[in-house]
Amino acid sequence: MSSSHARTNQASGGGGHPADADSIEPERGSRRRALIWAGLLAAAGLACIPFDGPISQAAANLRDHVVGGDIKRELESLQQYGQGAITLLVAWAIWLGDPGKRRRLLDWLLAVALAAVVTMPMKMLIGRPRPKFDDPGYFLGPFGAYPLGHDVGVRHAWEFWAGISSDLWSMPSSHTVYAVVMSVFLASVYPRLRPLAVLMAVVVGVSRVLFGAHYPSDVLVGAALGLAVAAPVMGRYRRPTGANA
Repeated sequence: MSSSHARTNQASGGGGHPADADSIEPERGSRRRALIWAGLLAAAGLACIPFDGPISQAAANLRDHVVGGDIKRELESLQQYGQGAITLLVAWAIWLGDPGKRRRLLDWLLAVALAAVVTMPMKMLIGRPRPKFDDPGYFLGPFGAYPLGHDVGVRHAWEFWAGISSDLWSMPSSHTVYAVVMSVFLASVYPRLRPLAVLMAVVVGVSRVLFGAHYPSDVLVGAALGLAVAAPVMGRYRRPTGANA
């Protein structure tokens, strides 16, 4: 009798392990799909490099002659999605309004930290001048240098102490990286927000190109990096299918 009950309990997931095991493959498949998408975005970014100049010029014309007023101000604000203040506000709202999801904030923090550890060295090693220099085909690499004016001189992209600001850190777009990290987090914790989360990441990427902060390839590579970093982290503690979210 007890043996039959144990088998029934195990089959229904009461013992924990079979139900958890059933969720492993779908979750692995989800992570694989995310990494495939990241690879496709990275490939698209590399393929886009020859077209960065014309697209950037078209974005400048659009910015100067079409986009203005409230639309411009709204887009300038929305492109901060995924940055410090917005991140803190969203995290605070989740902490206060959904205590059951508080532990997932640690996943988000880990993903942001990993993204920062990867993104900043990439910016310095790639060394791409911002679109304002109108030099889309130029990549310094770790050894090249670029003239930044009389006050700063000719500098390497890793000479952050020399007053280069972020002028040589165009690729990847860190705004897009963190926007995608935030979107992956929100889509993982609140699946119904997935369409909105994807839309917000797209708005950030488009805005960075529209306002001349990045080339399209910078944004695509940034999106690939954010997805590749965040998807494995956010998938670690997802509950089995059918559990309450």
